[in-house]
Amino acid sequence: MSNNLLALLIKYITIQTMHKFNSNRKSNIAFTLVELLVVISIIGLLAGLAVPAINGGLKSAKAGACLSNLHQIGVATMAYAADNSFKLPDAGASSPEWATTLASFVSTGTKSKKSIFVCPGCTKPVTEATGADIAITYGVHGGLMPKGGTASNITCVLRQSEVILAADMCQDPGNKGWSPYCIENPSIIKVQSSGPGGSVAMQTAISTSTDADSGNSAWMRYRHSGKVNVVMFDGHSEAIQKGKVLNKHVVYGQ
Repeated sequence: MSNNLLALLIKYITIQTMHKFNSNRKSNIAFTLVELLVVISIIGLLAGLAVPAINGGLKSAKAGACLSNLHQIGVATMAYAADNSFKLPDAGASSPEWATTLASFVSTGTKSKKSIFVCPGCTKPVTEATGADIAITYGVHGGLMPKGGTASNITCVLRQSEVILAADMCQDPGNKGWSPYCIENPSIIKVQSSGPGGSVAMQTAISTSTDADSGNSAWMRYRHSGKVNVVMFDGHSEAIQKGKVLNKHVVYGQ
């Protein structure tokens, strides 16, 4: 039903109410069954219009909070590199060591330090971490910060405002809803990013063949209305539409 018709219905009820009130102020004001049904219908219509708007607002808020998380991760990475001769934090072998390392560079409370590594828009439940571990649904660049390997120096990244440092990742329901913590797919992220040089078509879109929270998938996740939230090596975060993440966003050596 259009908004104009809804406005007319509200106007009708208002006029009828004022008419009854003015016609006999001393008597009890009574509504007919039809009028009551119209009021109920209007309330239902208003609720139906409000729910999608509220849901849309919640999704936007979660996406914004996610971008803020990634920005903090970017700032923490820059702070760590500045204190360690521009070396990036190691990703870790069997656990997200990069997250536990960066947690000490985040200027928030203990609980917040851990929560910034989990996207608010996750579709699968995330189990709280215990001990020194940190629950995580973001992943870092698997070529520059390889899983089980030694991280590169940040000066290797020639286009720091374009190359992705970290991003939303697919969740693994079989592992507490956590993500693999290193972006390794598509393969160009690891293979081409193994060192400077080479010749790649920088404007070609990378593969998005895996975009689901169904297993141990080391792929980026486009969970925000078809967009993936990322943070670049210069510390700024942004949302990129699915199919618009290009080779230039993952290839750092040219």
